[in-house]
Amino acid sequence: MFGTAVRQLGYAWSMISGRRFRLKDVSALVDDMRATMEQFGSPGEGADDLLAATDPEIQEDLTRRRLKQTVRHAATETPYYRHLLKDDGIIPPTRKEALRGMPSAFVSDLAKPALLAYTTGTTGAPTMVWFSAYELELMSAMAALSLMMSGGLRTDHIWANAVSSRSIAQVIAERGVTRTGAAFVNLGIVDPAVALDRLATPLHVPGRRPQITHLNLNASYLGALVQEAERGGWSPRDFCLEEVWSGGEVLTDALRGRAEEMFGAPVHDGYSMTEIAPVSGEVCADGHLHMPADQGMVEVLDPVTMEPAEAGAIGVLVVTPWSAFRDTTLLLRYVTGDLVRVLSEPPECARAAIPATSRILGRMVGDQGLTTRDILDALQAERDLPLPSRYALDGGVLYVVADKKDRALAVRLEERLSTGVVLVEGPEELPAPCHVRADLIEHSFERPR
Repeated sequence: MFGTAVRQLGYAWSMISGRRFRLKDVSALVDDMRATMEQFGSPGEGADDLLAATDPEIQEDLTRRRLKQTVRHAATETPYYRHLLKDDGIIPPTRKEALRGMPSAFVSDLAKPALLAYTTGTTGAPTMVWFSAYELELMSAMAALSLMMSGGLRTDHIWANAVSSRSIAQVIAERGVTRTGAAFVNLGIVDPAVALDRLATPLHVPGRRPQITHLNLNASYLGALVQEAERGGWSPRDFCLEEVWSGGEVLTDALRGRAEEMFGAPVHDGYSMTEIAPVSGEVCADGHLHMPADQGMVEVLDPVTMEPAEAGAIGVLVVTPWSAFRDTTLLLRYVTGDLVRVLSEPPECARAAIPATSRILGRMVGDQGLTTRDILDALQAERDLPLPSRYALDGGVLYVVADKKDRALAVRLEERLSTGVVLVEGPEELPAPCHVRADLIEHSFERPR
């Protein structure tokens, strides 16, 4: 008990001071938490305090100190910021194009790079981000703590990942899940029919549930699984899922509802990016995206002026990961490109103490003021349209992939989106490609039963 208390104090000191964590202490905390969970079934009172400080005044003071330290590291250790901040010290937002064009310029002179992660490149060329062994171990341990305390992951559970193997999320999930004692399955993005077979097939392994209990995937691939399951006559009785986690793309209420109907498990909506890891967020029951300030500073800026967005306005998420967590690729005020709406009033939900915005809106599409979420909300409310949703806006007209041309359906979409709608029968008929992560299919010789 004394050793655990000392490790908790060391962890708390690193969180408060912004200094590097002692990995052996964080790793031991994971082992302590796992032992506690196995013996008592819950983390115990006050355990959540390990993950986040929620007092606004304390958090504001911590943010100032952490930002000062992070800026100092970036300005003295990286070629990009050393050149950028040498004159007046003003920190302009860092555009994705800068990181994509010269990734090595953001790597600290003191770094010991161990792993190069690529983004999927859905919206263009992939972005490269280096991570050290320290970062990987720390983020994995913190993921394990979060999964046990907040996610309810237990040693008899089986977690399946169905995301791109290039993502840092794949590495962190595998290490974090196995640290909790649960089993990890690298499901991959395979043919949806094959994935359903794997989810439904009993595994017959000692100490584990009969089937996969947790599934982590992108929203478009979730749509592909739902579509295949509905067409194939699957039902919740075929699966043993307890939780489904979706991230990386806009998740609509309509898709979440259909997925919960099909798999018989709650679907959680989260947000993360390779570039800003470990900064992440989760959507609460009231529909707010909460992003704790413990791993980084989160700003919402006007997409044009790059000034703070006003209450009720749409802004872009701009993130600075703290240097206590990131010692290799250092980023200051990184413009994610993901839009949110600033809340008009402070939230009153169960997580009100954690900073919040609206859910991710995606990107602006065309000149009509429509966001990705606006379009997907309209499309996925129509069950006759195939999943994942595919569309393209051209000249003020929205082209939508449909199984058949249905004028009544097109009229409903036009009324909801206030734009012209043309239904086409295949993606090849769209005026521009519609890239979704469900397209990152990993080919194999396996065939569905």
